Amino acid sequence: MRNSHQKLRTMMIHVAITMLILLVGCNNSSNGETKTFNFGGLKLEVTNVYEVRTESMKDDGGNPWEYSVFVYYPGARVTVLAADMSDVNFSSDGKSHANWGVLLDSDARQEIVVDMKSFDLTSDMLGIYSLESNLYVLKFEMYKNKK
Repeated sequence: MRNSHQKLRTMMIHVAITMLILLVGCNNSSNGETKTFNFGGLKLEVTNVYEVRTESMKDDGGNPWEYSVFVYYPGARVTVLAADMSDVNFSSDGKSHANWGVLLDSDARQEIVVDMKSFDLTSDMLGIYSLESNLYVLKFEMYKNKK
């Protein structure tokens, strides 16, 4: 009898562990979609995207400006497929320079360059913007569970 209780207890522990793994898996934030973002020659791939929407604002001259917002789950990554660097023929130093950057909430920036490694999207990354015009072309927003 004691042996059968131990077997039953072991089986119940395995069932409980399996259920917990499944529940955690259901709440895992890796269930988003992979989206491609294109703007001019800039091309990015973003994983773990919950939704995409468009927002608008007025630029410094009062002109309307629209940009995309990617709402992402934790664990999202960005891969630069095409960096859209400046043309070396129009550069005084004969070098190609970044046209786009990742704006951080500290007002720092990370330039988007050719051969840039994929990077994790973190809550301090506000979006992708034009280094020339300082306008967003893509904003990032971390998904907030609305329970």
